[in-house]
This record gives sequence, structure tokens and C-alpha cells, in this order.
Amino acid sequence: MSSTTYQTCLANLNSNSDNGATSSTNITTEALLECISNTIDTTQHDSHSSIDASFLLYAASLVFFMQTGFAMICAGCVRVNNIQNTLLKNLLDACGASLGFYTVGYAFAFGGSLADYGKTTFIGKDNFFLMGVENNSFWLFQFAFCATSATIVCPLFLVYLYHTVSTFPQ
Repeated sequence: MSSTTYQTCLANLNSNSDNGATSSTNITTEALLECISNTIDTTQHDSHSSIDASFLLYAASLVFFMQTGFAMICAGCVRVNNIQNTLLKNLLDACGASLGFYTVGYAFAFGGSLADYGKTTFIGKDNFFLMGVENNSFWLFQFAFCATSATIVCPLFLVYLYHTVSTFPQ
């Protein structure tokens, strides 16, 4: 049988009373209200953390699916016999970005501050291989941007190469 927040706090305050009596006369209203407020704050913080994590996962999936759009742009910029190579290159971009960002990328971007001064260093020195990282959804969100930015270069390069090659006489 589940109990309400009021009943839980009342039971906790009764068990923590100095003389061990179980009557509710030893419990002050202020202590009871403080216990209820702390319980509600904890519950609210937990729900906010869950909402934040789910939003970051949703946003990361949207950003990561941008890679399929860039793959289609790349496929449209090359001849038919090179489409598979271009799509494989985009897939390898995502795989390479995941390994690179997992090993050193996140640590370089977010892993450093000087303890004495409280300033952020130019390049990170902590969190290599995600050691000590508690917010994995934030890592996934940042990884999606890292992988997508590596893939953006491909269509730009192919369009530039196409226009450069097409301007020269054959």
C-alpha cells in the first residue's frame, strides 16, 4: 500500500524523535512542512532531469538524422557509379566521429579547468574515454553535432570539385 508524502514524512519524523515516542505531539508543524517541501523538491528535480535528458536525446536524434540529408546531397553531386562510395564515406564519417569524440573529442572540448584559478583551459585534460562523465545524454547531443559537422564538408567539397572540373575544357 502506497503512502502519501505527508504520511511518509510523519513516519520519518516520528522515528527520528529524541525520546522515541510515537505520538505526533513531539513533531512541530515547521519540521513537517520542511520535510514535505524537501520531498516535493527532490521529486520535481528528478522529473526535470528526466525531461532534460529526453529532450537532449530527441534533439540529438534530429541533428544526427541531418547526416542522411547530407548523404543525399553528396549522392546527388556525383555520378551514378560513385554513389555507393559517397554513401560509404558518409557512414565512415559518422563512425570515425563517434570514435574520435568518444576518445578525445569530448575531453578536449569540455574537460578542463584550472583548479587554482577557476578558469577554463584552452584544451581539456579530463574526461578522456568519458571517464567521470555523468550526463551521457549531453555527450550524445554534442557528438551529433561533431559527426554532422564532419559530414557537412563532403557536399561542399564535391560541389566545389564539380564546378572546378566542369569549367576546364575536355
